[in-house]
Amino acid sequence: MKVYPLSFEETFIQPVLDNGVSKVVKFSFPKGKVLQKHKTTSDILVFVLQGKIRFVAHEEVELAQASMISLDKQVEHAIEALEDSVVVLVLTPSPAAHSVFKP
Repeated sequence: MKVYPLSFEETFIQPVLDNGVSKVVKFSFPKGKVLQKHKTTSDILVFVLQGKIRFVAHEEVELAQASMISLDKQVEHAIEALEDSVVVLVLTPSPAAHSVFKP
């Protein structure tokens, strides 16, 4: 068993865990920071642990602390921090599980 700190830090993106099944990444968004439109090769769960974000995909929603959104793979999306925010992203399966670079 291992405990992972999920508090706001100066580092914007911090990989937390990749067990081959799922990958967990923590984002520390300062207010106003934008993660531009992009896609992933995995389904995602986005958890807002602290603060408030704007999540844009098929539509635009605001997510506050203790909220979660799910999104299918290959759907373009973007995030903007409306407040200092801690966001945890879970990618399933882990991108490493279907990477062309895997051994």
